[in-house]
Amino acid sequence: MNIKEEILRYFPSNIYSLLDNTINQNRQVAEELQEIRIRSNRPILLKLRRTTILIEYNVSGAEILQTVERLCNNSIYAYKNQICDGFLTIKGGHRVGITGTAVMENNNVINLKYITSLNFRIARQIIGCSNKILNEILDMENKTIYTTLIVSPPGMGKTTMLRDTIRNISNGIANINFQGKTVRCS
Repeated sequence: MNIKEEILRYFPSNIYSLLDNTINQNRQVAEELQEIRIRSNRPILLKLRRTTILIEYNVSGAEILQTVERLCNNSIYAYKNQICDGFLTIKGGHRVGITGTAVMENNNVINLKYITSLNFRIARQIIGCSNKILNEILDMENKTIYTTLIVSPPGMGKTTMLRDTIRNISNGIANINFQGKTVRCS
């Protein structure tokens, strides 16, 4: 994964420089970075596996808006439905959570205004992490897949596990004679 190409490129130059310097100067940050949180008039938070790093730089509302515009390719309206869902998905499967003031109509969010924070969740591929649970998911007798629910607290790897499971199921698993299946997400 190239953090610069997939994530940092969305940030305004001041934030980009701070993050780039922090990542380049600290190998642990580069290897363990899970989230980048920017909040209006607050310092930048970097969440690693076991610790959090605070970068003493107060992000302005204008910088948050500029980041959102870059995330939406300067067409926020085109991404309105995703924004109303509370997050955007960007190249590499990374997700950006969005916080602001919801505009409601008939108990549905129809817009999000005054965006005050962004939380970049870094997606990491861990090949083989689903190997331990495949016996619980695969119905080898019928050569199919059991209905499965993956549950855990936030940040514990549900999406990582799901992606590896999908990769295994779609590619097939030769050592247990499981032929690949087409996987559809809905």
